[in-house]
Amino acid sequence: MRWPLLFLFLLVVPTGCAHRLRPSDLPPPAASHGHLALAMEAFLRDPASYEQRVARNPVLAGGISSGTSLEAPVLELEAGQAPGVFNDAVQTLAGKPTEAQIVQALGDLHAACDADHEPACQFLKEQNLPPARIQGWVTHPKERSLSFRSEYAVVVLQCRIGLDGRVRDCQVIEDGSGHPSQHLIAQLGESRYRPWTLAGHAASTSYAFTFNLRYGGPADDELSLEQRLGWARLRVAHFPQSGGAWTNLAMQLAVHTPEDPDYPKVLAQAHALAPRFQWTATEMAWLRVQAGQYAAALMALRPALRRSVMGEHPNPYVLETAAAAHFGLNQCPEALAEQQKAVDLLPAEWPAQERERFQRKLRDYQSGCAAPKAVSAATGPR
Repeated sequence: MRWPLLFLFLLVVPTGCAHRLRPSDLPPPAASHGHLALAMEAFLRDPASYEQRVARNPVLAGGISSGTSLEAPVLELEAGQAPGVFNDAVQTLAGKPTEAQIVQALGDLHAACDADHEPACQFLKEQNLPPARIQGWVTHPKERSLSFRSEYAVVVLQCRIGLDGRVRDCQVIEDGSGHPSQHLIAQLGESRYRPWTLAGHAASTSYAFTFNLRYGGPADDELSLEQRLGWARLRVAHFPQSGGAWTNLAMQLAVHTPEDPDYPKVLAQAHALAPRFQWTATEMAWLRVQAGQYAAALMALRPALRRSVMGEHPNPYVLETAAAAHFGLNQCPEALAEQQKAVDLLPAEWPAQERERFQRKLRDYQSGCAAPKAVSAATGPR
């Protein structure tokens, strides 16, 4: 049987467009919090993509996704420390820093942004430029090289992009039978990238490539729910150190079977392997709110909140989760501000029951803050 060639493409995040969701594209009334947050993320990236990205299969659509990871030291700053750390980092970058100093400055800027110092967030938004492909392309391996005898294969490579823009030192995190990773690594080696830069200073960086491959059948062919969940569980069994595999399984459970007793454990593992990924951070924080662990919830949520501060598609479910945690800590000004922003940012097309729930929670917080009484921060979607 002849297996058709499917070309891979880079996932592009649109800057925004007007689109009216169809009723069939909306999350169902019984959707879990994780499903709703995932659906909102898909809507904010591309309003036309909810059904493809979430309802059908949140991770398996063909393409390449990628991400930059620099080994910057992780700092925890108090709000009063952030301005000084930010100023020192900017001063370092204004000179002729070494590569180690550039990476250190990145860590300091992220720490200052995490501490709600808005100039640091704005600086990162404007001056932190990820690698970009400038030459070469990657195509699907021509031979059939599938994992677990399914129609899908995922290949995850952790590589480095040097100052010269070359991709090298690739480590295979996930692979398919037949080792399609070797074909893909060879093609990446022929590509050229603009290196990562911070304030105009280049540095080598770790770079993760995720290839979602599909062979055979019409483009809209789908796996059954049983096959989808089984395939996701096989991925984590075969590649237990893959954050992508655990995140895929957590997403599948959140969308299709949120009451699965394994869901909290799967989500915790996904968050442990990728703590700065917005969806896992938000959902982990939401579960901690439900358990009354409000300070821990805010700690988990910090990377997602930083994205909101930086203006990168603020997700109302991130803000809602932050509001619930603040209210649980009796931090009324913060809770009211975050919940009001969440209400204001809900799309007009979003399910009416969700809009009503957000507004009702805001009224609850207003009442509870005016005259303290038993208002729970933990009520909401299952």
